[in-house]
Amino acid sequence: MMDARTPALPAWSGEGEQAKWEDRTAIITGAASGIGREASLALSRAGARVVLVDRDKGGLEETRSLVGSGQALVFLADLLEAGVENAIVDEALEKFASPDILVNCAGVFPTRPALDLPVQEWDGVLNLNLRAPFLLSQAVARQIVSTGRSGSIVNIASTAGVVARPRVAHYCASKAALIMLTKVLAIEWAEHNIRVNAVAPGLVETPGVTGSLTTEEDEHEHQQKLAKIPLARSGEPWEIADAVVFLASSAASYVTGHTLFVDGGYSAGHTFRG
Repeated sequence: MMDARTPALPAWSGEGEQAKWEDRTAIITGAASGIGREASLALSRAGARVVLVDRDKGGLEETRSLVGSGQALVFLADLLEAGVENAIVDEALEKFASPDILVNCAGVFPTRPALDLPVQEWDGVLNLNLRAPFLLSQAVARQIVSTGRSGSIVNIASTAGVVARPRVAHYCASKAALIMLTKVLAIEWAEHNIRVNAVAPGLVETPGVTGSLTTEEDEHEHQQKLAKIPLARSGEPWEIADAVVFLASSAASYVTGHTLFVDGGYSAGHTFRG
């Protein structure tokens, strides 16, 4: 596995691009840890102001301290609460400016055999992984349209949206739907100069993933996944964040409706080791 680190600023968001980011405001959900935190750091390094959204207060404050309080706004929220999407946009408007970048990263991935899956858990996963991104995208898009500016929405999908896995029927379904939602919103909102894309990570070393390895069965499945990745390693959160910054940047100005797989080749085909 590669060392966990934050890389240098990507070339497409370096000093030559800095002026293009200085007046941009990005909302990132799931910003308290993992991919959401790294996306927040990467966007702030590029020059954007960031609105950090999560329900984990301690994690949010830590992310803000890493970003720098002058460039970051913390919004403690449960994305399943009615009307929260409008409250987030209003807070961004009040403290910074009209948001023109949205990264829908918050999500959950509990594991359970389909035969034992209760409807409450199904609804909880679909609501957070699909309904919440749609409602926040809608709220941000309406604000962008009202200003006449351009915008970029990046949804964090998953290889599980195209490659089925056991014991995560609800998660796979939510991410497959998010990939299709990305395409639909891209074609509907193109006339408003709003690009909508997705990043589909493979196996990534996040606190959520490592924390889920609580049984021998979980650890065995984890090793099986690693054995099927052509690059023979898991990814790092900053590698996903770099893809997010690319899709949000002017380097991707002619890219919309696309899902960028950042998965070590997992979705291309499997290798089998051991």
